[in-house]
Amino acid sequence: MDNKNSSGNKVIKAGAGYIIGNYLLKGITFLSAPIFSRLMTTSDFGDFSNYTSYEAIFYIIVGLALHSSLNNAKYKYGEKFNEYISSLVLLIILSTLGWLFIGNIFFPFYKDAFDFNRLVLNILIIHCMGSSLFQFYNIYASLSYSFQNYLKLTSINAISNMGLSIILMLTVLKSDVLFARIIGMALPIILIGCYIILFFFKLGKPVINFDYWKYGTIYSLPIIPHGISQIILSSFDRIMIKKMVNSDAAGIYSFSYVIYSLFNVTANSLQNVWKPWIYEKMNAKDYATIKKQSNVYALGMALFTILIILVSPEIIRILGDKAYWDSADCVIPVILGGYFAFMYTLPSQIEYFYEKTKFIAIGTVSAAVLNIVLNYIFISRFGYIAAAYTTLVTYFLYFSFHFFLAKRIHGSSLFSFKGLYGVSLVTVAIGLGTILIKDLLIVRWIMALIVGCLSLYWSEKHFLLLTKVKAKFFIK
Repeated sequence: MDNKNSSGNKVIKAGAGYIIGNYLLKGITFLSAPIFSRLMTTSDFGDFSNYTSYEAIFYIIVGLALHSSLNNAKYKYGEKFNEYISSLVLLIILSTLGWLFIGNIFFPFYKDAFDFNRLVLNILIIHCMGSSLFQFYNIYASLSYSFQNYLKLTSINAISNMGLSIILMLTVLKSDVLFARIIGMALPIILIGCYIILFFFKLGKPVINFDYWKYGTIYSLPIIPHGISQIILSSFDRIMIKKMVNSDAAGIYSFSYVIYSLFNVTANSLQNVWKPWIYEKMNAKDYATIKKQSNVYALGMALFTILIILVSPEIIRILGDKAYWDSADCVIPVILGGYFAFMYTLPSQIEYFYEKTKFIAIGTVSAAVLNIVLNYIFISRFGYIAAAYTTLVTYFLYFSFHFFLAKRIHGSSLFSFKGLYGVSLVTVAIGLGTILIKDLLIVRWIMALIVGCLSLYWSEKHFLLLTKVKAKFFIK
Protein backbone atom coordinates (compact mmCIF):
# COMPACT_ATOMS: atom_id res chain seq x y z
CA MET A 1 0.00 0.00 0.00
CA ASP A 2 2.84 2.35 0.88
CA ASN A 3 4.52 1.59 -2.44
CA LYS A 4 1.31 2.38 -4.28
CA ASN A 5 0.92 5.67 -2.43
CA SER A 6 4.56 6.50 -3.05
CA SER A 7 4.15 5.79 -6.75
CA GLY A 8 0.99 7.87 -6.89
CA ASN A 9 2.63 10.80 -5.12
CA LYS A 10 5.56 10.59 -7.52
CA VAL A 11 3.25 10.75 -10.52
CA ILE A 12 1.22 13.64 -9.07
CA LYS A 13 4.38 15.55 -8.14
CA ALA A 14 5.82 15.06 -11.62
CA GLY A 15 2.55 16.04 -13.28
CA ALA A 16 2.25 19.17 -11.16
CA GLY A 17 5.89 19.98 -11.86
CA TYR A 18 5.47 19.67 -15.61
CA ILE A 19 2.32 21.80 -15.60
CA ILE A 20 3.53 24.56 -13.26
CA GLY A 21 6.95 24.74 -14.89
CA ASN A 22 5.56 24.74 -18.40
CA TYR A 23 3.08 27.46 -17.49
CA LEU A 24 5.91 29.62 -16.20
CA LEU A 25 7.71 29.03 -19.47
CA LYS A 26 4.56 29.60 -21.49
CA GLY A 27 4.22 32.89 -19.64
CA ILE A 28 7.41 33.94 -21.39
CA THR A 29 5.78 33.10 -24.72
CA PHE A 30 2.66 35.08 -23.85
CA LEU A 31 4.74 38.05 -22.77
CA SER A 32 6.48 37.93 -26.13
CA ALA A 33 3.27 37.55 -28.19
CA PRO A 34 2.32 41.25 -27.99
CA ILE A 35 5.89 42.13 -28.95
CA PHE A 36 6.08 39.83 -31.98
CA SER A 37 2.59 40.75 -33.16
CA ARG A 38 3.74 44.38 -33.29
CA LEU A 39 7.21 43.75 -34.74
CA MET A 40 5.89 41.41 -37.44
CA THR A 41 3.21 42.07 -40.04
CA THR A 42 0.44 39.51 -40.43
CA SER A 43 2.23 38.40 -43.61
CA ASP A 44 5.54 37.85 -41.75
CA PHE A 45 3.65 36.06 -38.99
CA GLY A 46 2.05 33.79 -41.59
CA ASP A 47 5.40 33.02 -43.25
CA PHE A 48 7.00 32.26 -39.89
CA SER A 49 4.09 29.96 -39.08
CA ASN A 50 4.85 28.15 -42.35
CA TYR A 51 8.47 27.68 -41.24
CA THR A 52 7.36 26.17 -37.93
CA SER A 53 4.97 23.88 -39.81
CA TYR A 54 7.80 22.65 -42.05
CA GLU A 55 9.99 22.12 -38.99
CA ALA A 56 7.27 20.16 -37.21
CA ILE A 57 6.86 17.88 -40.24
CA PHE A 58 10.52 17.34 -41.13
CA TYR A 59 11.86 16.83 -37.59
CA ILE A 60 9.99 13.53 -37.60
CA ILE A 61 11.65 12.52 -40.89
CA VAL A 62 15.15 13.68 -39.91
CA GLY A 63 14.89 12.01 -36.48
CA LEU A 64 13.20 8.90 -37.95
CA ALA A 65 10.67 9.13 -35.08
CA LEU A 66 13.15 7.05 -33.05
CA HIS A 67 12.08 8.75 -29.82
CA SER A 68 8.81 6.80 -29.98
CA SER A 69 10.66 3.54 -29.24
CA LEU A 70 12.11 4.64 -25.89
CA ASN A 71 9.21 3.66 -23.63
CA ASN A 72 9.24 0.07 -24.88
CA ALA A 73 13.04 -0.09 -25.14
CA LYS A 74 13.37 0.73 -21.45
CA TYR A 75 11.61 -2.52 -20.57
CA LYS A 76 13.30 -4.51 -23.36
CA TYR A 77 16.93 -3.54 -22.75
CA GLY A 78 16.96 -2.79 -19.02
CA GLU A 79 20.51 -1.98 -17.92
CA LYS A 80 21.60 -1.44 -21.54
CA PHE A 81 18.98 1.25 -22.06
CA ASN A 82 21.51 4.13 -21.96
CA GLU A 83 23.66 2.35 -24.53
CA TYR A 84 20.56 1.94 -26.70
CA ILE A 85 19.83 5.67 -26.51
CA SER A 86 23.41 6.67 -27.39
CA SER A 87 23.40 4.36 -30.40
CA LEU A 88 20.13 5.87 -31.67
CA VAL A 89 21.45 9.41 -31.13
CA LEU A 90 24.36 8.47 -33.40
CA LEU A 91 21.84 7.24 -35.99
CA ILE A 92 20.01 10.60 -35.83
CA ILE A 93 23.28 12.45 -36.50
CA LEU A 94 23.94 10.26 -39.56
CA SER A 95 20.37 10.80 -40.74
CA THR A 96 20.81 14.58 -40.45
CA LEU A 97 23.98 14.50 -42.55
CA GLY A 98 22.17 12.42 -45.15
CA TRP A 99 19.24 14.84 -45.35
CA LEU A 100 21.58 17.83 -45.62
CA PHE A 101 23.20 16.15 -48.63
CA ILE A 102 19.89 15.18 -50.27
CA GLY A 103 18.23 18.52 -49.53
CA ASN A 104 21.01 20.54 -51.13
CA ILE A 105 21.51 18.27 -54.15
CA PHE A 106 17.84 18.40 -55.12
CA PHE A 107 17.12 21.97 -54.01
CA PRO A 108 16.93 23.37 -57.59
CA PHE A 109 14.08 20.97 -58.35
CA TYR A 110 11.78 22.03 -55.50
CA LYS A 111 12.92 25.57 -54.65
CA ASP A 112 9.89 27.15 -56.34
CA ALA A 113 7.49 25.11 -54.18
CA PHE A 114 9.56 25.72 -51.02
CA ASP A 115 8.86 29.10 -49.44
CA PHE A 116 12.46 29.80 -48.34
CA ASN A 117 16.01 29.97 -49.71
CA ARG A 118 18.82 27.40 -49.47
CA LEU A 119 20.29 28.94 -46.29
CA VAL A 120 16.97 28.61 -44.47
CA LEU A 121 16.69 25.02 -45.75
CA ASN A 122 19.99 24.09 -44.08
CA ILE A 123 19.00 25.87 -40.88
CA LEU A 124 15.69 23.99 -40.98
CA ILE A 125 17.32 20.54 -41.29
CA ILE A 126 19.77 21.16 -38.42
CA HIS A 127 16.90 22.69 -36.41
CA CYS A 128 14.99 19.44 -36.98
CA MET A 129 17.91 17.46 -35.56
CA GLY A 130 17.90 19.64 -32.44
CA SER A 131 14.15 19.19 -32.00
CA SER A 132 14.46 15.42 -32.38
CA LEU A 133 17.22 15.24 -29.78
CA PHE A 134 15.23 17.44 -27.42
CA GLN A 135 12.29 15.06 -27.76
CA PHE A 136 14.65 12.21 -26.87
CA TYR A 137 15.69 14.04 -23.73
CA ASN A 138 12.09 14.87 -22.83
CA ILE A 139 11.04 11.20 -22.95
CA TYR A 140 14.19 10.11 -21.11
CA ALA A 141 13.37 12.56 -18.31
CA SER A 142 9.69 11.59 -18.18
CA LEU A 143 10.50 7.89 -17.81
CA SER A 144 12.15 8.64 -14.47
CA TYR A 145 9.68 11.45 -13.60
CA SER A 146 12.70 13.82 -13.40
CA PHE A 147 10.79 16.85 -14.60
CA GLN A 148 13.35 19.28 -13.16
CA ASN A 149 15.99 18.33 -15.75
CA TYR A 150 13.52 18.67 -18.59
CA LEU A 151 12.35 22.07 -17.35
CA LYS A 152 15.90 23.40 -17.08
CA LEU A 153 16.55 22.84 -20.77
CA THR A 154 13.06 24.01 -21.72
CA SER A 155 13.65 27.23 -19.76
CA ILE A 156 16.92 27.89 -21.53
CA ASN A 157 15.30 27.24 -24.90
CA ALA A 158 12.23 29.43 -24.25
CA ILE A 159 14.15 32.40 -22.85
CA SER A 160 16.86 32.23 -25.52
CA ASN A 161 14.28 31.85 -28.28
CA MET A 162 12.43 34.99 -27.27
CA GLY A 163 15.44 37.07 -26.27
CA LEU A 164 17.60 36.33 -29.30
CA SER A 165 14.69 36.88 -31.71
CA ILE A 166 13.85 40.29 -30.27
CA ILE A 167 17.51 41.39 -30.18
CA LEU A 168 18.04 40.39 -33.82
CA MET A 169 14.77 42.04 -34.90
CA LEU A 170 15.74 45.33 -33.29
CA THR A 171 19.41 45.35 -34.35
CA VAL A 172 21.38 43.57 -37.09
CA LEU A 173 18.36 41.97 -38.81
CA LYS A 174 15.93 44.85 -38.40
CA SER A 175 15.35 44.91 -42.15
CA ASP A 176 14.45 41.19 -42.25
CA VAL A 177 12.41 40.41 -39.14
CA LEU A 178 11.22 37.09 -40.58
CA PHE A 179 14.78 35.74 -40.87
CA ALA A 180 15.59 37.19 -37.44
CA ARG A 181 12.68 35.24 -35.94
CA ILE A 182 13.78 32.04 -37.67
CA ILE A 183 17.38 32.38 -36.42
CA GLY A 184 16.15 33.27 -32.94
CA MET A 185 14.06 30.12 -32.80
CA ALA A 186 16.51 27.71 -34.45
CA LEU A 187 19.88 28.59 -32.90
CA PRO A 188 19.01 27.87 -29.23
CA ILE A 189 17.53 24.42 -29.96
CA ILE A 190 20.51 23.55 -32.19
CA LEU A 191 22.94 24.38 -29.37
CA ILE A 192 20.79 22.49 -26.86
CA GLY A 193 20.82 19.53 -29.27
CA CYS A 194 24.63 19.57 -29.21
CA TYR A 195 24.55 19.51 -25.41
CA ILE A 196 22.11 16.57 -25.43
CA ILE A 197 24.43 14.62 -27.75
CA LEU A 198 27.27 15.01 -25.24
CA PHE A 199 24.92 14.17 -22.35
CA PHE A 200 23.82 10.85 -23.86
CA PHE A 201 27.30 9.96 -25.11
CA LYS A 202 28.54 10.27 -21.51
CA LEU A 203 25.76 8.00 -20.25
CA GLY A 204 26.52 5.32 -22.81
CA LYS A 205 29.31 4.88 -25.33
CA PRO A 206 28.01 5.67 -28.84
CA VAL A 207 28.34 2.51 -30.90
CA ILE A 208 27.04 1.32 -34.24
CA ASN A 209 24.78 -1.46 -33.01
CA PHE A 210 22.61 -2.82 -35.79
CA ASP A 211 20.42 -4.72 -33.34
CA TYR A 212 19.52 -1.44 -31.61
CA TRP A 213 19.03 0.30 -34.94
CA LYS A 214 16.89 -2.53 -36.25
CA TYR A 215 14.63 -2.53 -33.20
CA GLY A 216 14.38 1.27 -33.15
CA THR A 217 13.60 1.61 -36.85
CA ILE A 218 11.18 -1.33 -37.04
CA TYR A 219 9.26 0.14 -34.11
CA SER A 220 9.50 3.76 -35.22
CA LEU A 221 9.31 3.79 -39.03
CA PRO A 222 5.54 3.11 -39.05
CA ILE A 223 5.27 6.10 -36.71
CA ILE A 224 6.76 8.45 -39.34
CA PRO A 225 3.63 8.61 -41.52
CA HIS A 226 1.64 8.77 -38.30
CA GLY A 227 3.76 11.63 -36.97
CA ILE A 228 3.73 13.53 -40.25
CA SER A 229 -0.02 13.07 -40.48
CA GLN A 230 -0.41 14.40 -36.94
CA ILE A 231 1.49 17.52 -37.93
CA ILE A 232 -0.59 17.84 -41.09
CA LEU A 233 -3.66 17.71 -38.87
CA SER A 234 -2.33 20.46 -36.61
CA SER A 235 -0.26 22.61 -39.00
CA PHE A 236 -0.87 21.97 -42.69
CA ASP A 237 -4.03 24.08 -42.68
CA ARG A 238 -1.83 27.17 -42.29
CA ILE A 239 0.23 26.20 -45.33
CA MET A 240 -2.97 25.64 -47.33
CA ILE A 241 -4.40 28.99 -46.21
CA LYS A 242 -1.27 30.77 -47.42
CA LYS A 243 -1.45 29.00 -50.79
CA MET A 244 -5.23 29.34 -51.23
CA VAL A 245 -5.82 32.76 -49.63
CA ASN A 246 -2.67 34.74 -48.68
CA SER A 247 0.03 35.18 -46.03
CA ASP A 248 -2.06 37.73 -44.10
CA ALA A 249 -4.91 35.24 -43.67
CA ALA A 250 -2.41 32.57 -42.60
CA GLY A 251 -0.99 35.00 -40.03
CA ILE A 252 -4.40 35.86 -38.57
CA TYR A 253 -5.41 32.19 -38.43
CA SER A 254 -2.05 31.22 -36.90
CA PHE A 255 -2.49 33.74 -34.10
CA SER A 256 -5.45 31.72 -32.79
CA TYR A 257 -2.92 28.98 -32.03
CA VAL A 258 -1.20 31.31 -29.55
CA ILE A 259 -4.35 30.98 -27.44
CA TYR A 260 -4.61 27.28 -28.20
CA SER A 261 -1.12 26.85 -26.76
CA LEU A 262 -2.58 27.62 -23.32
CA PHE A 263 -4.55 24.40 -23.64
CA ASN A 264 -1.80 22.51 -25.42
CA VAL A 265 0.85 23.14 -22.77
CA THR A 266 -1.42 21.56 -20.16
CA ALA A 267 -2.25 18.56 -22.35
CA ASN A 268 1.40 17.96 -23.25
CA SER A 269 2.56 18.33 -19.65
CA LEU A 270 0.06 15.74 -18.46
CA GLN A 271 0.90 13.49 -21.40
CA ASN A 272 4.52 13.38 -20.20
CA VAL A 273 3.24 11.73 -17.03
CA TRP A 274 0.22 9.82 -18.41
CA LYS A 275 2.25 7.72 -20.86
CA PRO A 276 4.71 6.13 -18.39
CA TRP A 277 1.86 5.81 -15.82
CA ILE A 278 -0.42 3.89 -18.19
CA TYR A 279 2.50 1.65 -19.20
CA GLU A 280 2.99 0.78 -15.53
CA LYS A 281 -0.72 0.03 -15.10
CA MET A 282 -0.88 -2.05 -18.29
CA ASN A 283 2.18 -3.99 -17.17
CA ALA A 284 0.46 -4.67 -13.83
CA LYS A 285 -2.87 -5.46 -15.60
CA ASP A 286 -4.56 -2.86 -13.41
CA TYR A 287 -7.30 -2.16 -15.94
CA ALA A 288 -9.92 -0.91 -13.46
CA THR A 289 -7.67 1.96 -12.40
CA ILE A 290 -7.08 2.93 -16.03
CA LYS A 291 -10.82 3.14 -16.72
CA LYS A 292 -11.48 5.16 -13.58
CA GLN A 293 -8.61 7.60 -13.97
CA SER A 294 -9.22 8.19 -17.69
CA ASN A 295 -12.67 9.59 -16.84
CA VAL A 296 -11.14 11.85 -14.19
CA TYR A 297 -8.43 12.93 -16.64
CA ALA A 298 -10.93 13.72 -19.42
CA LEU A 299 -13.24 15.69 -17.10
CA GLY A 300 -10.40 17.82 -15.78
CA MET A 301 -9.23 18.72 -19.28
CA ALA A 302 -12.83 19.41 -20.35
CA LEU A 303 -13.24 21.95 -17.55
CA PHE A 304 -9.98 23.61 -18.52
CA THR A 305 -10.96 23.63 -22.21
CA ILE A 306 -14.26 25.36 -21.46
CA LEU A 307 -12.53 27.90 -19.22
CA ILE A 308 -10.05 28.90 -21.94
CA ILE A 309 -12.83 29.13 -24.54
CA LEU A 310 -14.94 31.44 -22.38
CA VAL A 311 -12.16 34.01 -21.93
CA SER A 312 -10.43 33.59 -25.32
CA PRO A 313 -11.77 36.82 -26.95
CA GLU A 314 -10.20 38.97 -24.24
CA ILE A 315 -6.90 37.05 -24.37
CA ILE A 316 -6.64 37.73 -28.10
CA ARG A 317 -7.23 41.46 -27.61
CA ILE A 318 -4.60 41.63 -24.88
CA LEU A 319 -1.93 39.64 -26.72
CA GLY A 320 -2.45 40.74 -30.30
CA ASP A 321 -2.32 43.92 -32.28
CA LYS A 322 -5.68 44.99 -33.74
CA ALA A 323 -4.72 43.40 -37.08
CA TYR A 324 -4.95 39.98 -35.37
CA TRP A 325 -8.31 40.39 -33.60
CA ASP A 326 -10.22 38.55 -36.33
CA SER A 327 -8.54 35.35 -35.11
CA ALA A 328 -11.19 35.30 -32.36
CA ASP A 329 -13.53 33.74 -34.93
CA CYS A 330 -11.19 30.75 -35.28
CA VAL A 331 -9.99 30.13 -31.76
CA ILE A 332 -13.03 28.28 -30.33
CA PRO A 333 -13.22 25.49 -32.95
CA VAL A 334 -9.40 25.30 -32.88
CA ILE A 335 -9.41 24.68 -29.12
CA LEU A 336 -12.26 22.15 -29.41
CA GLY A 337 -10.26 20.33 -32.07
CA GLY A 338 -7.34 20.35 -29.66
CA TYR A 339 -9.52 18.75 -27.00
CA PHE A 340 -10.18 15.77 -29.26
CA ALA A 341 -6.47 15.65 -30.12
CA PHE A 342 -5.92 15.30 -26.37
CA MET A 343 -8.64 12.65 -26.10
CA TYR A 344 -6.88 10.60 -28.77
CA THR A 345 -3.86 10.22 -26.47
CA LEU A 346 -5.88 8.07 -24.07
CA PRO A 347 -6.62 5.07 -26.35
CA SER A 348 -3.50 5.51 -28.48
CA GLN A 349 -1.25 4.49 -25.58
CA ILE A 350 -2.87 1.04 -25.62
CA GLU A 351 -1.85 0.69 -29.27
CA TYR A 352 1.70 1.77 -28.46
CA PHE A 353 1.86 -0.65 -25.54
CA TYR A 354 0.97 -3.59 -27.79
CA GLU A 355 3.38 -2.23 -30.47
CA LYS A 356 0.58 -1.99 -33.05
CA THR A 357 2.14 1.05 -34.66
CA LYS A 358 0.96 0.08 -38.17
CA PHE A 359 -2.65 0.63 -37.16
CA ILE A 360 -1.77 3.96 -35.56
CA ALA A 361 -0.22 5.10 -38.83
CA ILE A 362 -3.22 3.96 -40.89
CA GLY A 363 -5.65 5.93 -38.71
CA THR A 364 -3.58 9.09 -38.64
CA VAL A 365 -2.77 9.10 -42.36
CA SER A 366 -6.46 8.63 -43.15
CA ALA A 367 -7.37 11.54 -40.88
CA ALA A 368 -4.70 13.75 -42.47
CA VAL A 369 -5.91 12.98 -45.99
CA LEU A 370 -9.49 13.71 -44.92
CA ASN A 371 -8.38 17.01 -43.38
CA ILE A 372 -6.58 18.09 -46.57
CA VAL A 373 -9.62 17.22 -48.69
CA LEU A 374 -12.02 19.07 -46.38
CA ASN A 375 -9.71 22.09 -46.27
CA TYR A 376 -9.44 22.16 -50.05
CA ILE A 377 -13.22 22.06 -50.41
CA PHE A 378 -14.25 24.49 -47.68
CA ILE A 379 -11.41 27.06 -47.54
CA SER A 380 -12.13 27.98 -51.15
CA ARG A 381 -15.83 28.43 -50.29
CA PHE A 382 -15.82 29.99 -46.82
CA GLY A 383 -12.31 31.37 -46.36
CA TYR A 384 -9.65 30.61 -43.77
CA ILE A 385 -12.13 30.20 -40.89
CA ALA A 386 -13.32 26.93 -42.48
CA ALA A 387 -9.98 25.33 -41.58
CA ALA A 388 -10.80 25.61 -37.87
CA TYR A 389 -14.04 23.66 -38.28
CA THR A 390 -12.60 21.02 -40.62
CA THR A 391 -9.87 20.43 -38.02
CA LEU A 392 -12.50 20.00 -35.28
CA VAL A 393 -14.45 17.45 -37.33
CA THR A 394 -11.31 15.54 -38.30
CA TYR A 395 -9.99 15.33 -34.74
CA PHE A 396 -13.34 14.01 -33.50
CA LEU A 397 -13.24 11.22 -36.10
CA TYR A 398 -9.56 10.66 -35.29
CA PHE A 399 -10.30 10.12 -31.60
CA SER A 400 -13.26 7.84 -32.38
CA PHE A 401 -11.19 5.66 -34.70
CA HIS A 402 -8.53 5.08 -32.04
CA PHE A 403 -11.12 4.58 -29.29
CA PHE A 404 -12.61 1.59 -31.09
CA LEU A 405 -9.25 0.37 -32.40
CA ALA A 406 -7.83 0.20 -28.85
CA LYS A 407 -10.87 -1.84 -27.80
CA ARG A 408 -10.27 -4.30 -30.62
CA ILE A 409 -6.52 -4.62 -29.93
CA HIS A 410 -6.93 -5.18 -26.19
CA GLY A 411 -9.99 -7.41 -26.55
CA SER A 412 -12.22 -5.24 -24.38
CA SER A 413 -12.69 -1.55 -23.70
CA LEU A 414 -10.34 -0.01 -21.18
CA PHE A 415 -12.27 3.26 -21.35
CA SER A 416 -15.86 4.22 -20.61
CA PHE A 417 -17.81 5.08 -23.77
CA LYS A 418 -20.46 6.99 -21.82
CA GLY A 419 -17.86 8.76 -19.71
CA LEU A 420 -15.56 9.99 -22.49
CA TYR A 421 -18.19 10.73 -25.13
CA GLY A 422 -20.55 12.29 -22.59
CA VAL A 423 -17.89 14.72 -21.38
CA SER A 424 -16.91 15.47 -24.99
CA LEU A 425 -20.50 16.21 -26.04
CA VAL A 426 -20.99 18.69 -23.20
CA THR A 427 -17.64 20.36 -23.95
CA VAL A 428 -18.47 20.84 -27.64
CA ALA A 429 -21.99 22.10 -26.86
CA ILE A 430 -20.71 24.73 -24.42
CA GLY A 431 -17.82 25.66 -26.73
CA LEU A 432 -19.98 26.22 -29.81
CA GLY A 433 -22.63 27.91 -27.66
CA THR A 434 -19.99 30.41 -26.55
CA ILE A 435 -19.78 31.64 -30.15
CA LEU A 436 -23.40 32.81 -29.85
CA ILE A 437 -22.65 34.80 -26.67
CA LYS A 438 -19.23 36.05 -27.75
CA ASP A 439 -20.29 39.69 -27.35
CA LEU A 440 -21.88 39.14 -23.90
CA LEU A 441 -18.75 39.74 -21.84
CA ILE A 442 -20.39 39.68 -18.38
CA VAL A 443 -22.28 36.44 -19.10
CA ARG A 444 -19.14 34.73 -20.36
CA TRP A 445 -17.05 35.80 -17.39
CA ILE A 446 -19.70 34.69 -14.89
CA MET A 447 -19.69 31.31 -16.61
CA ALA A 448 -15.89 31.31 -16.53
CA LEU A 449 -15.93 32.00 -12.79
CA ILE A 450 -18.28 29.06 -12.21
CA VAL A 451 -16.17 26.73 -14.37
CA GLY A 452 -13.02 27.94 -12.60
CA CYS A 453 -14.53 27.05 -9.22
CA LEU A 454 -15.53 23.62 -10.53
CA SER A 455 -11.97 23.13 -11.77
CA LEU A 456 -10.56 23.94 -8.34
CA TYR A 457 -13.04 21.54 -6.74
CA TRP A 458 -12.01 18.82 -9.20
CA SER A 459 -8.31 19.45 -8.47
CA GLU A 460 -8.85 19.28 -4.72
CA LYS A 461 -11.09 16.20 -4.84
CA HIS A 462 -8.79 14.08 -6.96
CA PHE A 463 -5.32 15.43 -6.21
CA LEU A 464 -5.66 17.52 -3.02
CA LEU A 465 -4.00 20.29 -5.03
CA LEU A 466 -5.20 23.19 -2.87
CA THR A 467 -4.25 21.32 0.29
CA LYS A 468 -0.74 20.68 -1.03
CA VAL A 469 -0.28 24.30 -2.14
CA LYS A 470 -1.55 25.55 1.22
CA ALA A 471 0.77 23.21 3.12
CA LYS A 472 3.77 24.19 1.02
CA PHE A 473 3.37 27.96 0.93
CA PHE A 474 1.15 29.04 3.82
CA ILE A 475 1.74 26.64 6.69
CA LYS A 476 5.10 26.90 8.35
